[in-house]
Amino acid sequence: MDTGAKTIDPTDSTTGGDVSAPAKTEDVRRVLCGILLEGIDIHRVQAAQALGKIGDVEAVDTLIKALLDEDEDVRTDAATALATIGDTKANKQLLENLIGDPCAEVKMSAMKALSQSRDPEVSPWLHKILAGRSEEIAWDEEEFFNSGWDDWADMQVRAIESLADLGDETAVEGIVEALNDDDALDIVKLSMNALGRIGPSGIQALIRYLDSDDLLRRRRAAAALASCESPDATKGVIKAIQDPSIDVRLAVLHALAEKNPADVRMEALLLDKASQVRAEAVKLGGAHHEDRLDLLLDDKSLDVQLAILELLSENPQLTKTPMLTGRLRDMLSSETPEVVAAAAAAYGAIAGEKASAELGDLLNGENVSEDLQRGAIRGLRAAGGEEALQALITVLSCDIRQVRIEAMSAISDLASRSLWPNAAGDALLAALAGELVPAPEEPEEEETEAEAETEEPEAEALEEVEEDVVEEEVAEEDNFPASTLDAITNTGQVAQQVTQQTDVELTPEDMELLSLAQGSKKGRKRVPLVPDVVIHEDVQLFATRLLGNFPEASVSEALLAPLAQADMEMKQAAADSLAHIAADISDLPQEVEQALQGEVSCTDRDIRRQAIRALGCSKDPSVVMVLINALDDEDSFVRTEAVRSLGRLGEAGVGVGRLLQDPDATVRLTAAEALVETKPEGVVETLIDFAFSNEGYHIREAARLLVDVDKEAANGLLLDVLNDEERKRYWKVAIEALEELNRS
Repeated sequence: MDTGAKTIDPTDSTTGGDVSAPAKTEDVRRVLCGILLEGIDIHRVQAAQALGKIGDVEAVDTLIKALLDEDEDVRTDAATALATIGDTKANKQLLENLIGDPCAEVKMSAMKALSQSRDPEVSPWLHKILAGRSEEIAWDEEEFFNSGWDDWADMQVRAIESLADLGDETAVEGIVEALNDDDALDIVKLSMNALGRIGPSGIQALIRYLDSDDLLRRRRAAAALASCESPDATKGVIKAIQDPSIDVRLAVLHALAEKNPADVRMEALLLDKASQVRAEAVKLGGAHHEDRLDLLLDDKSLDVQLAILELLSENPQLTKTPMLTGRLRDMLSSETPEVVAAAAAAYGAIAGEKASAELGDLLNGENVSEDLQRGAIRGLRAAGGEEALQALITVLSCDIRQVRIEAMSAISDLASRSLWPNAAGDALLAALAGELVPAPEEPEEEETEAEAETEEPEAEALEEVEEDVVEEEVAEEDNFPASTLDAITNTGQVAQQVTQQTDVELTPEDMELLSLAQGSKKGRKRVPLVPDVVIHEDVQLFATRLLGNFPEASVSEALLAPLAQADMEMKQAAADSLAHIAADISDLPQEVEQALQGEVSCTDRDIRRQAIRALGCSKDPSVVMVLINALDDEDSFVRTEAVRSLGRLGEAGVGVGRLLQDPDATVRLTAAEALVETKPEGVVETLIDFAFSNEGYHIREAARLLVDVDKEAANGLLLDVLNDEERKRYWKVAIEALEELNRS
């Protein structure tokens, strides 16, 4: 089957004539090993990388030989591959590379491989590297003098990590010495963590740092101790929790919470003397220490109170605090607006529908701040029930846009909690129809005779003023001095001759730059943070967007009204919602599908894209032709959506195949994915062609797709390329594809 994709040189011999034999991973490994030993440098590097990703132990002997390659990049990648495979038979040669290879990258890869295999023979050499540039080890002195960068610094870091991997407690003294260097700030965190991993000796060293005058080292040591699993670290953690510095205590807090927020040692931080620490402890672990929340609810710190209330609103199951509901109700009368807002949210979450009446009164009270309104909305959202719904509806005409948004979102959330149809869902439909917040009545304007009589004289006067201004401007231009000398010697006089200037036609770009240079209002136009919108239209727009969360045929029919509007933002919202609904119910009503087909030719690209996305879920066979026609759309986003929709319907064939050569990369990749969904005849060969096209731009994505189609057939086609010397220019792409196809 001709998919429309352009066949290129590297696979000409594989797609015609004899079909290539399928190849397994071991066949791939043998070919790559041959390239690693005998190929050119760029191919040897890639072969080493691929063998490491494939992880075949049968490649170890070849990789060991590659550790002696003349190219340092090949040696580096061979050592990295051996670290991935983890066969100890390579340790002897890896150790020789660590000691005698001058290349820093090779040494670091060898260190990693040796430490991962836990070879004890590497430890003495790691100690030497940790201490400095040992004379017993080969170094690239020329590189040091040419670049000015000492590679030893990178190797010292790798040595510290490797010694920690080995659990070598004899390395503690050397790591501490490196840590105490004034220039060692960049390795403090790494070294502290390494000490924590080494064992008891390393933990004791960390505890000693808690007495340091250096705040950075004290803080890092505290965090490292809190991250340790060893019980030996508990003594140090308790000491760090009592540190006079808030930074140190916060470091302990974050480390404990990251490892285990239920750790009993966090209880001390919930009662810390600093409100900043207490508030942070509530946020990070309060839910796991419910018994401690009682005291904190009456904390004098505003930050702590707000943290507790936020915690309760997000975790309404935390109800062990005595008389919690009553205490939250009392907070609604607090003199601090932030506390009232947070308490309202928590009260609704804890008390449920019982809180609706009070929260409704709070929401619609006089002189209510925006923060308080939003807190009450959060509480009503959590409380639920008919009373909460009615309170939320009353606030939809609020002048503050963010309040309207949150109220509509809360109504949508209430609608999602019960089966459709329901009261909250009916409210959304009513909002869409303009029934909840109707359009204001516009007063009729009648022009009086007196106003009509005064219009003409005013217009005439305005024209006269404009003419006078133009004449003055012309006079000013004519009176401009002809030269600097004339300006100096003939002050107040006019030059008799003015040089005639040739008219220059300005382009639109010139006009725009000119307006910016002159500081015109057009050039300084700013977008307001809060758009100036009409309230009733804004509510309709919110409803249009939110109804996309309800996959119901009746909802899709209701969205036809905004889809037919001239307002492009409303149309976009309706098309987007219909696309979401179509993803869940493929059998949209016929009139809805017909309306969507009509929008495929809309001038707005976003509406076209969403209409195509919705039609891509349809079971109606008539939409296929509509989608095929959209493949020629001028916009790449629309073409991408058309391709994706055809793939979803299993109709990706000739029309989609030609888009493998589309100028847009996303369109090309989506076309390849769609072909995999449809699986037309010859799809493996087509994807191989695609992998080599555009200079291998999509090589890895194409290989990942081929894994799910026919991995062994793809291997065979790619090995044919590697076995052909005449196609050596394509070997780089073929090796990358084989790596991706066969990676472990």
